Amino acid sequence: MIKSIIKKTTVGLLTFILLAAVLLTGCGKTKTESSNEEISITFMNQDDTLGVVKLQSGTKLSKESYASYENLDGAEFKGWYETPSFMESSKKDLENEAFSKNTTLYGDFRTSDVTEDTHKWYIAGSSEKGSLKLNNWAAELSDEEKEQFELKPTGKQTNEFAITIDLFVGDEYQLISDWSWDNQLGYGRFTELDASQMENAGGFGGTDETANVKVAADGKYTITLITNPDNPAQIQISVVRISDADTKS
Repeated sequence: MIKSIIKKTTVGLLTFILLAAVLLTGCGKTKTESSNEEISITFMNQDDTLGVVKLQSGTKLSKESYASYENLDGAEFKGWYETPSFMESSKKDLENEAFSKNTTLYGDFRTSDVTEDTHKWYIAGSSEKGSLKLNNWAAELSDEEKEQFELKPTGKQTNEFAITIDLFVGDEYQLISDWSWDNQLGYGRFTELDASQMENAGGFGGTDETANVKVAADGKYTITLITNPDNPAQIQISVVRISDADTKS
């Protein structure tokens, strides 16, 4: 009786070991097959597809496979991005990047011949003690009151606008055109900021591009906006702290 139990236990144990070995072998096979998977890298210029390159998952692109996509008559190529709005954090170094999944890349092609932007651009937001308290997310204000929130042309280049403003911890804001929310520019559209000074506060739009920018450090900041009406994706927005905020009432 005891011998029979021992025999059954031994058989069961051997069966378990064999099943485990099969499962492990299967997992190893899946991993190998996955590493040999063919993926596609799609290269875009705005809504136009420049081309598609096939390669093995986990490998790098050869320069020859995409070099021709970086040449566009009358434009200077500035890089490849995973976001069509050219967020700096999504910029890809193709010479050193290994891709493991299907990816769409957007080319940033810049031209000096751009249409003049006739919009008026403003900062809109809220604050407990700063000037954005009056703003109150583009509330009903007089033209004179609105002017203090307007980004003015800098004269440095076509369609470059800027404003210098005191911002305080907890303030939230976005940029808008013509005192309207039809064309809002939120956190995801900022191409240069210090993450220790400005945070993504989210918002009602559901995307980073419409998310509020939340101030994490008091200061006097210059916000610079460069637009391109011919290609809205090429909007550039930087926010730079230049000094301490004026705390005088």
